[in-house]
Amino acid sequence: MRILHIFAHAFATLFFASSLSAHCQVPCGIFSDELKFSELKEHVLTIEKSARLIRELSAKEDLTANDHQQLVRWTTNKETHAQKIIDETANYFLAQRIKADANHYAEKIEVLHQIIVYAMKTKQSAGMDATTKLTESIAVFKDLYLDHHAN
Repeated sequence: MRILHIFAHAFATLFFASSLSAHCQVPCGIFSDELKFSELKEHVLTIEKSARLIRELSAKEDLTANDHQQLVRWTTNKETHAQKIIDETANYFLAQRIKADANHYAEKIEVLHQIIVYAMKTKQSAGMDATTKLTESIAVFKDLYLDHHAN
């Protein structure tokens, strides 16, 4: 009887742990599209700031151990926020909000793919080109999506 109780407890723990991590794909309705776009903008601003500080710090003549550590921290921060853009794009818009029968479906998918690619490119560079293209792609998607999201 005790072994059955242990297995039941283990199963319940695993079940609820996996259910909690999938919260964003449960149609609870607590998120809004405008909130998601605001979060994407915040992630891009964080990437821009991190990239700028990486460029400024790496331009120093002699880097100290602390400077190297700060470079790692800013790089990690930049990559974390780029990954959040990729995750939000895939988990919120692709998985939940864009329906296969929606108007302008192909255009929306194409622009979402561009967002994911440019977010990935911001991980690979401290330059501004990918960030600029990422910002532009998010703006294009926002206009396209908000104009046609009900259809």
